[in-house]
Amino acid sequence: MILYEKFQIASFGHQTGYYNMRAYAIVLLGIAMISQIGCSSLIRSLEKGSATGNAPTANESKIAQTELLPAIAPKYQQEGEVLYLLLVGEIAGQRAQLNIAVDSYLEAAAMTDDPEVAERATRLASFSRDYHKAMLAAERWAQLKPDELDVHQTLVILYIRNNMLDKAVDAAERVLALTHTKQYQGYENLIALMSNESNQAAVLEVMGKLAAAHPDNANAHFAYASLALNYKEDKIARREAEKALSLQPENAQAESLLARILMVEGETEPALKIMDSVVRKHPDSTSYRAGYARLLAIAKRYDKAQEQFEIILKKEPDDSDVLYAVALLTLEQRKLKDSEAYFKRLMRTGKHTQESFFYLGNINETRKQYDKAIHWYSQVQNGSNFLSAHMRVAQLLAKQGHLDQARNYLHDMHSSDPTLNNRLAIAEVELLSDARQYQDAMQVVNKALESAPNDKDLLYSRSLLAEKMGNLPLAEADLRKILATEPDNVHALNALGYTLADRTTRYQEALGYIKRALELDPDEPSILDSMGWVLYRLGRYDEAIGYLTRAHKLLPDDEIAAHLGEVLWVSGNHKEADQVWQRALKDTPDSEHIHDVIRRLKTK
Repeated sequence: MILYEKFQIASFGHQTGYYNMRAYAIVLLGIAMISQIGCSSLIRSLEKGSATGNAPTANESKIAQTELLPAIAPKYQQEGEVLYLLLVGEIAGQRAQLNIAVDSYLEAAAMTDDPEVAERATRLASFSRDYHKAMLAAERWAQLKPDELDVHQTLVILYIRNNMLDKAVDAAERVLALTHTKQYQGYENLIALMSNESNQAAVLEVMGKLAAAHPDNANAHFAYASLALNYKEDKIARREAEKALSLQPENAQAESLLARILMVEGETEPALKIMDSVVRKHPDSTSYRAGYARLLAIAKRYDKAQEQFEIILKKEPDDSDVLYAVALLTLEQRKLKDSEAYFKRLMRTGKHTQESFFYLGNINETRKQYDKAIHWYSQVQNGSNFLSAHMRVAQLLAKQGHLDQARNYLHDMHSSDPTLNNRLAIAEVELLSDARQYQDAMQVVNKALESAPNDKDLLYSRSLLAEKMGNLPLAEADLRKILATEPDNVHALNALGYTLADRTTRYQEALGYIKRALELDPDEPSILDSMGWVLYRLGRYDEAIGYLTRAHKLLPDDEIAAHLGEVLWVSGNHKEADQVWQRALKDTPDSEHIHDVIRRLKTK
């Protein structure tokens, strides 16, 4: 008789599921046996675990002594004990006493030939993050079901997590052997299995050993290249992709992978050329065409990218992923009408609805149709854009003159989560700061800091506010407090450097902070702007113009435009400065930065 048949709970904390009368009979038998064994011993073992959390149990002691799972004794002598252990395991699981549940199932797995018990033990131990016991249980499972693919895939991961890499390679070989009729599928399984592992060195070592063991197998080198690219080991990825192509020159997947690698390495034209060739050879492949479109988008060839996406949509008009991609692409190009139509079309598929609500809010905000924007933002109920959407609602209410309503909206969102509440406080500070109600803003951030005096985001927010209020000692102190615990905090480095350059004469000191920020994030427009500004203060105009021009290309912001125009003007390039300012005023006609610099320089 199979002792384990359907005897399990669907999830901890829910009722045990009894799927047939046979399982029900087993439960009754188990209750009877518990009565014979002594119910008090079961309760004592569970209460012991409850009182001590991770206190050793009889099961744990036995497993710790053996380390290897004991041989199975004749079933007829041990059915009662196995069933007892299963009951202990399930009840412990319901009580979230996972150490007891794991040990009970692991011991039971050693006593029965039922592979489902060993599988259950493996799942429980993995869930409790006890990867050593999970490995022992999985090894028992593999003994009982040596030809089951799932157990060997599980062992690959568990061996990696236990740093037993040679065994991981053996398990991977077994995965490949069980998929020998579809060798690529086997390697594809391994890519999917290992791509989310945190120990990237171990994963790459295992995959590297597999590739070395199969030097003439293009799929092995392709898998190694894929994992290497996933873990940002571009040199390994390129070498292995090229090796795969040398073995199979017409391998379109390897060509596509190599194109992605080249794009990462900055070789844009060769990457696009490869993908163009792949698409021409496989014109009906949606995946290759979509890959080509994405590379074109990365290269900012937006019209060509949209053209490729449109070809896909003619064949598959309801492909939600493609609709989402082209909706974002048209939004990036500020083709608001087209983007709006794509997002509404996307919503009709029932996919990416929360994202659609958010971006439809964004589109209407850009159009200054604030009531419509609030309508769409308010519909975002979950997902990564949830907080941003509702903060935008508050900001738009304030922009329409309803500051009190905006603040109340943020207050209504407060919860028991201190991290969320800190972010809401920062949003409220920004609303009040924009309304020039600096004292009220300072009260809000100071109150938040009472509960979280070392929160770097709150400190950063207060530093910016203090700078606006002319309280430079406080602004500097808060930024230095952040840097004391996080010396490479890019935002704090940049803010401190810019403040010193803009509001003091400590230019050399400012330059040091900005240089460090730029080393950490060399393509960030705000840091490039800071570098340009401090160089301007130091009288190094040509260098300043170079940094500011680069910053303005990356982010045509009105404050950067004001800085660039000022340096050009002071350098004698009045016409060019005027052109920069006028272009900025077209997008932001009320820009205080632009109007202030024009007043200062043109009235001299």
